Amino acid sequence: MKNKLISIVIVNHNGKNLLKLLLKSISKSTYKNYEIIIVDNKSSDGSQEFIKKNYKKVKLIVNKENLGYSGINSSLKYCNGKYILFLNNDMELEKDCIKNIVKTIESDKNAAMVAPKLVNFYNRNLKSAGTWASRAFYNGHVKENGKNIREIPYLGVGLIRKDFVEMFGYLFDPDYFIYAEDLDLGLRIRLNGEKILFEPNAIIYHLHAATTKKTANAFTTFLMERNLLTTFFKILSVRNILIYLPYVLFARFVAIAKDLLTLKINIALSRLKAIFFILSRFNLIVKKRKETQKFRKAEDKYIFKVFSESCLFKKKFIV
Repeated sequence: MKNKLISIVIVNHNGKNLLKLLLKSISKSTYKNYEIIIVDNKSSDGSQEFIKKNYKKVKLIVNKENLGYSGINSSLKYCNGKYILFLNNDMELEKDCIKNIVKTIESDKNAAMVAPKLVNFYNRNLKSAGTWASRAFYNGHVKENGKNIREIPYLGVGLIRKDFVEMFGYLFDPDYFIYAEDLDLGLRIRLNGEKILFEPNAIIYHLHAATTKKTANAFTTFLMERNLLTTFFKILSVRNILIYLPYVLFARFVAIAKDLLTLKINIALSRLKAIFFILSRFNLIVKKRKETQKFRKAEDKYIFKVFSESCLFKKKFIV
């Protein structure tokens, strides 16, 4: 295990004040065989100069525009590790985090990715026991203190095998920008007959969207709905698309009704805009689907094994 080089990739956009905490925690890691790559999405806060001046050993990749979390793809050709540990910039790692996730992924040949336990940086009692996904193609984090290794549908950070990423040619779908790109990744892993494991002893403290919290709610809703619907059409078999499409649309119209009742008109319009976006570009989504389905090794039954409707209806999750 000690000989496995890990490529740690951090996506940054105007997060200069966050990077010091994250990089310091990595330097204290008990797992030492790693390289660090920072992908900067056209920051204007001096992040690039800060990295160049203070972290000489860090590889800096600069995107000419803000590509969102999908900008991480710019780093892939520079990753030399067997595994890629991809992180947000608003995080702090416990010292044994990397050691524990490497140990877990090395112990299961069918695991393409291992996800850590996320703990709220400001309130350490708020812990994520992984994630859930519904056949309505809504998803979220489970608000529990998970203590066992188990399969989960996705997570937005974690350790992934580089050979899996190379197979697709990207980590996150470059058209997604941000939001639901992690679910898409998780379901592509399932589609390929592999899995994501949740490792509760690999702990990361998360400041929770410190670099995205200023984004307009209407726009984030549009991105989330657009990307979730795209994933629905990319991943499932034609048979299950036909079976679950009424349920998927019903869930959207229920959400729109709730938005209207609470006078969140812009949010409701964003959901409708996402549906019309899918309809207007359906030929492109079909093309994207064909490219994704080339990697299918598992039936939808295997994909659905990590789905749960109970979280959607009982609201036992972190929004």
